[in-house]
Amino acid sequence: MEKLHENHFFGKYVKMNIPNDYIDISKYRIIPDNQEVYAHKYNNNCLIIEIVCYKDIDIKEKGKYYFDDLANENTSLENKIILNNESVPHPQKNYILVVGAQKISKYNTQMHENVLLYLCIIPYKEHNADILITWNIPKDDLNINPDIDIFTEMLQSFKILDFSLFV
Repeated sequence: MEKLHENHFFGKYVKMNIPNDYIDISKYRIIPDNQEVYAHKYNNNCLIIEIVCYKDIDIKEKGKYYFDDLANENTSLENKIILNNESVPHPQKNYILVVGAQKISKYNTQMHENVLLYLCIIPYKEHNADILITWNIPKDDLNINPDIDIFTEMLQSFKILDFSLFV
């Protein structure tokens, strides 16, 4: 299992443990203020934390909504939800966990690759925000182990340190 280390996001408003070999992409390209993007040094794995406007959608549909939205953004040729858990306990706030597969274009070319997409949605209705944590892992098979355990460990370490993040 990959070793994790504590990292701070959004100017130290948030902390979460992430795998050791991930680098901050904002050092290499412009990233929107509502996102943090980290990529693995040696492969195409990517971790994105994003703050978006709250979607007032039934909790049973929210995971599928965001998964389908990402599939649309990624111009995915094929989509399949493997796991959809509507309420995972967390010390700060329960979250929604979706794991699925998408077949997406590789670097805006005609070539496509299969990607396992691990998606966490943390709804903050009181702050009119949803926090999305997405971990993309290019992979041909649909075996979510051991990656699901790593992602779950990352999510359990997620903590908002200062709620003025939403102001």
